[in-house]
Amino acid sequence: NSATDERASFFYERPENGGRLTAKYTTQFANVTILRLAEMYLIRAESNLEIGTEIGQSPLADLNLIRNRAGANNLEVVTKEVVLLERQLELGFEGFFINDIKRTKGMVAGLTWDDPSLTLPIPQSEMDTNQAMEQNPGY
Repeated sequence: NSATDERASFFYERPENGGRLTAKYTTQFANVTILRLAEMYLIRAESNLEIGTEIGQSPLADLNLIRNRAGANNLEVVTKEVVLLERQLELGFEGFFINDIKRTKGMVAGLTWDDPSLTLPIPQSEMDTNQAMEQNPGY
């Protein structure tokens, strides 16, 4: 059956895929981490800015690379606030914002980074399986 052969070809090492084994189609419900190139540039820009280096590229060059791809104007100055704004713009709706707020000890909608309402409750099913687990504050 050619359909079976075609599906099986995704699972195994083959000369056509450089001898690489993939589980891409066998882990349908797994949490697969996706790290975009733009995110790596943003991480490098923030890190270089934080420690005052230009390893790989300058923070300004990294941000302008991302902005050029998006058709935005070049920046002339980079600050931590500018990098965080670029992260919001580039990674919008991907779930990074709350982690950025907590990591930088920032604020969102008048709430400080450590406000209990910014942490979701642990599901009751998880609480029921481990009696030693404590519910997150505020729930």
